[in-house]
Amino acid sequence: MAADNEVDESEPTTRDARFIKTAVEILRETGRTDFTVQEVVARSKTSLRAFYQHFSSKDELLIALLERTMAQSTQAWRAETAGLASTEAIKLIIDRISAEPESSTQDSLNRAMNLYNQHLAETRPRDYARVIAPLHDLLRDVIQRGISEGIFRPNLDVAPAAAIVMQTVLGALRLHWLGAELTGAPIDAAHLYDFCVRALGADENVQPETLTLAELFNQIGMRPGSRNGEFAMTIPVSPQVVNTSGALQGGLIATLIDVAGGQFGLDYLQDGTTMTTADMNIRYLRPIRQGTAYAVPRMLRGGRRALVMQVDVLTDEDGSDPREQLLATATVNFAVINGATPTLPDWPQA
Repeated sequence: MAADNEVDESEPTTRDARFIKTAVEILRETGRTDFTVQEVVARSKTSLRAFYQHFSSKDELLIALLERTMAQSTQAWRAETAGLASTEAIKLIIDRISAEPESSTQDSLNRAMNLYNQHLAETRPRDYARVIAPLHDLLRDVIQRGISEGIFRPNLDVAPAAAIVMQTVLGALRLHWLGAELTGAPIDAAHLYDFCVRALGADENVQPETLTLAELFNQIGMRPGSRNGEFAMTIPVSPQVVNTSGALQGGLIATLIDVAGGQFGLDYLQDGTTMTTADMNIRYLRPIRQGTAYAVPRMLRGGRRALVMQVDVLTDEDGSDPREQLLATATVNFAVINGATPTLPDWPQA
């Protein structure tokens, strides 16, 4: 892997790091992984006993080297791609992995570790999966970002797509070694980038679609409905909308309340007026971790300059104690102002 360009050259501070550094030196010189534990011990000026206190075998030493290299490289790439658009991030990652070695010794190291990666995938797939997991996680996050940007296809299965892109790029390193023998020209980073972004559904000539608020809410399942015959805005509890404790996120509950009151209040507006939220006071009573939340608005006072509502957020557990059904309650004050009277949003169908 070109990720090995990122091998830490600093002086090792622990004995296991010394063994890893020695293994890197051998790989740079020979380009082979068939060295012996005795050779590592002799070069690092330690003992077999010390080696086996840290590693049970030469394979464990090489796996530790691969894990450390991939973790360091991916951490650096994640920082580099943090502020980039998804397609730019994909390009940067491909460029880094496909980077030409800076020297013949670096080329030997890259070849040795790529060949060992292939061996590891065939003989110890669980260890190989652990080694490449940081890169897979990074690509998964970038692809998910691209879906949110409207660049990549929204129906992508993100984890498998990230795995396929990752393995395509890593596997293409071996194609690069063939030079022009197979295709007439070496496979380079530009070929890989074009192939991957097209596979993900990106079209460089198409700008991301701008969603309406109704379409945005629909993506998380928020839509109008009813509860016990009363108008309600609803949202199902799903992994997309929960906080770190697994409950519906508080900010989304506030949004649900605001949207419910705003839509309910349209029937009370006179022509030539519109409404805007002036004040909202919410009491959160209990979390909801499954099912659907319903925001049910009731008009407390409707006037020419203000609409004041109570909005209760309830569960869909009709058989439970009514007091336990109440998740939050809010008083919302909407100011009525001059302006074009809005119409009901065209909510997408479920």
